[in-house]
Amino acid sequence: MVENASPGSTKKRTKEKTTMTPTLEHIAGPQPCTISQIETFAARHDAECAKLERMIGDLEADLEAAKLKHLRGLKRQASVVAARQAELHSAVEQSPALFVKPRTLTLHGTKLGFTSSEGRVEWNNDEQVVQLVEKHFPKRFDELVKTGFTPKKEALRDLAADELAKLGCRIEGAGDTVLVKRVAGDVEKLINKLIEKPARAMVGKD
Repeated sequence: MVENASPGSTKKRTKEKTTMTPTLEHIAGPQPCTISQIETFAARHDAECAKLERMIGDLEADLEAAKLKHLRGLKRQASVVAARQAELHSAVEQSPALFVKPRTLTLHGTKLGFTSSEGRVEWNNDEQVVQLVEKHFPKRFDELVKTGFTPKKEALRDLAADELAKLGCRIEGAGDTVLVKRVAGDVEKLINKLIEKPARAMVGKD
């Protein structure tokens, strides 16, 4: 004859069973590993690292193949875009009367016109500038000269023109300069990077 168990007694036995089977960790806490076990873990780690390295190698190979596939066309098109930019730059440069108010326009995704520039500080001989800074502005030497005795262009830009002249420096590119710039999204930033040097070279030839 099977004795029927009440729901309460079943729950009680289940609870007793649960509480009576603690894990080894509960009894003794985390157990130290043997050197053999640690070696096994190290081997598993090394295997996964090697797999990751192979995956990275495969990715780099695919990227290199894709680059080679498209590079010639990219260079050719970058030259074409640089030529069109130089053409546009020349057109704006020859037409300042069109850019008085407003001084810039955005046409077909490109900002065109003129912008004011403070120019950049230039010099011919680093060592000479450093010596002249030491002579004329000894108290500002650390401010105007980088470690390793290289003039600091950003700091020198704050000096007046006559002060710069004492140091053998000059301001170049000050005044209105032509602005031809794509209103940059991610693709436009890449285009600007690709055509920057060839476009500058073409503008310089004019």
